[in-house]
Amino acid sequence: MEKNAYITMDMDWANDGVLRDTIALVEQLNIPVCFFVTNDTPMLETLRNHPLFTLGIHPNFLPQMNGQSSKTYRDTLAEMKELVPEAKIIRCHALVDATPILVAAKELGFYADMNLFIPASSGITLHPFYHFTGLKRLPFFYEDDAWAAEPDAFGPEKHLTALDGSLRIFNFHPIHLYLNTEDMERYNRAKPYYHEFEKLAPFVNHGGEMGSRDFLTALVKAAESKNIRFGKVSEIWK
Repeated sequence: MEKNAYITMDMDWANDGVLRDTIALVEQLNIPVCFFVTNDTPMLETLRNHPLFTLGIHPNFLPQMNGQSSKTYRDTLAEMKELVPEAKIIRCHALVDATPILVAAKELGFYADMNLFIPASSGITLHPFYHFTGLKRLPFFYEDDAWAAEPDAFGPEKHLTALDGSLRIFNFHPIHLYLNTEDMERYNRAKPYYHEFEKLAPFVNHGGEMGSRDFLTALVKAAESKNIRFGKVSEIWK
């Protein structure tokens, strides 16, 4: 069995109160996280200087797809690279994936991408591989919003044990960790207050069905009992 697992998170324009909550949770659990940045915020320097966080970028190409932007894919990637110059990995918002994006990412100095989501319930064993551009592709098998919408999704322990030898990369979102999202209706009710931290508290899942925060906490506990280590994603893109 693969004895490492990896935690990633997509910022998704979370407000600073939610980001502070996420940082505190990561510190409590003492796990390394690859954090995909969407935007500038006063919290960016905190994340950048934190020993548990490695930064990637989370570019949004939906405006181009919807005809609302004249920017090229490369323009968007270059802007994000300027914001996070140390980033070596990308995961696109909404998992938009296209060869021109990967070509531009490689040309701009990125080493890897994480756009391929294949849920653990598929039964498919995942491995890193190289795209013809030279980017290393790192497929992942858990996404908290997808998990909340999947009726027969695996629990934390089964994610660690079901696929022998599989690459085990988990992805969470700060907003879902804060809300402890167990189904997307909770998130949809809270979404009008996404940028107003003080108004989100009434929407938090306290002790109901297992949510995103519960999943991550249980995952860390299960990994410890099975001697599975949480590694840095940078260990597998090199």
